Amino acid sequence: MNNGFTYLASAELTDVGRRRKNNEDAVLRLPAQGVFCVADGMGGVQGGEVASKATVDALRQTFTDSPDAPYAVTATASARLIARSLNRASQWIKVHSEERGLAGAGSTVVAIAFDQVNPSTALILHAGDSRAYRLRADKLVQLSADHSVAAAAGLPDDKDLPAMFRGVITRAVGLENTVTLEETPTDVQAGDLFLLCSDGLSKMVSDKHLQKLLHKHLGDGPHALAQILVDEALKAGGEDNVSVVLVRVAQTLPAAPTMAIPPQTLALETPDPALLPSSSAPSTPSSFPDDAPTQETGQTVDTADGEASPNRPSASPTADPGQRTPPTPLSGEGVTPVTASPPSRTTSRTNALLPLLLIGLLAVAAFAFYTFYYGRGDQPVAPTAETPPSNSN
Repeated sequence: MNNGFTYLASAELTDVGRRRKNNEDAVLRLPAQGVFCVADGMGGVQGGEVASKATVDALRQTFTDSPDAPYAVTATASARLIARSLNRASQWIKVHSEERGLAGAGSTVVAIAFDQVNPSTALILHAGDSRAYRLRADKLVQLSADHSVAAAAGLPDDKDLPAMFRGVITRAVGLENTVTLEETPTDVQAGDLFLLCSDGLSKMVSDKHLQKLLHKHLGDGPHALAQILVDEALKAGGEDNVSVVLVRVAQTLPAAPTMAIPPQTLALETPDPALLPSSSAPSTPSSFPDDAPTQETGQTVDTADGEASPNRPSASPTADPGQRTPPTPLSGEGVTPVTASPPSRTTSRTNALLPLLLIGLLAVAAFAFYTFYYGRGDQPVAPTAETPPSNSN
C-alpha cells in the first residue's frame, strides 16, 4: 500500500552521552507505516544494548516483512502488531539473557502508531520510563505515565527515594515472556509536535525547560530540533544515553475516512487467542542481534499477549468503522465505558498487579523510614555495609 502518512515529518537522534562508554538506547522511524519508537536498554553492553536493539529490530521486521503489515492501516491494527512484536522480542531477550547469566537485562519501550484511515487519532504504547509528549498551542503535555518505583510511590522524582530504589522500573521488554504494555489513545491535530524520548533527556531537562525550548525553536525542522534537545541534555551533564524521536503534523490533516477499511485490517484488530505465547522457550529469531506542565494521560488500557485488555472500551456496533473517533481522555469530562472481564483474565491481571503494589508499598515504607530516621537532629553512625547499587536503565 502507498504511504498514507505524508502529512507527518519526523527525525531521530541518539547520543551516548558524556558518562557512558556504550549507547544502550535504540530508535526506530517507520514513516511509511506511521510507527515510531524509542527503546532504552538496561543490563550493560551484553544485556541492555542487545535488548534495545532486539526491541526495535522486532518492530522493524514485523512492519516490513510480516504478511499482515500492509493491512496495519489503523492505529489499533498497528498496536496489535506492535504488541505481537514486543512479546516476541521479550521472549527472545529473556532466553538470551538467561543463557548468558545476565539477570535483569531488558529494555523500556515507547511507541506511537498513527492512523491512516482516521488521521486525527493515534495510539501510544509503552513499558518503563521512556516517555511520550505532545506540544500543542505552546503547551507540552506528557502523554505516558512512568512505570517506576518512584511513580508507584507517588513521587515526582526518584531523587526523593533511597538510593537502592532510584531508577528502578516496574515494566520492561525482556523481563518476562510477555510484556504488559500501557496503551494510551491520543487525538491528533494539525500542527501538533510529538516527542518520544529516553530518560537521558527527561531526567536532564525538565518539562518546563523542554516546553520553552520547543516553543523557541518551533520554526526549526525536526532534525535541527532533535539536535537542540540532545545538545541541551549533554549541556546539563549528559549522565545517560540520550535519544529522541520527533514527529511533526502538517498544518492540514487529510479528511477522514481516507479509505475503506479492508477486512484484513478488521481481522487484525480482533484479538486472536492463537497468538497467545506458549510457555516453552522460543527459538532465536535470525534477525535479532547476539517544574513541569500538568501531566495529562489519556484513557489507557494494559495489553499483553498481542491483545488489548478486556477493559478496553468496545466500539459501537452501529458505528461506521471508517469514522471512529478517539476515546475521551480521562480529564473529568465524558464517560469511559467498561466491559465485563472474563474471570481468567481478571485473575491474571490481579496477580500481575500484586508485585507492582508490593514494590510501591515497600518504596513508600522505605522512604518514610529514611525521612524519619535521617531527618532527626542526631546523626546516626553510617553503616559499614556497602550500599547496594541502583538498578538503573
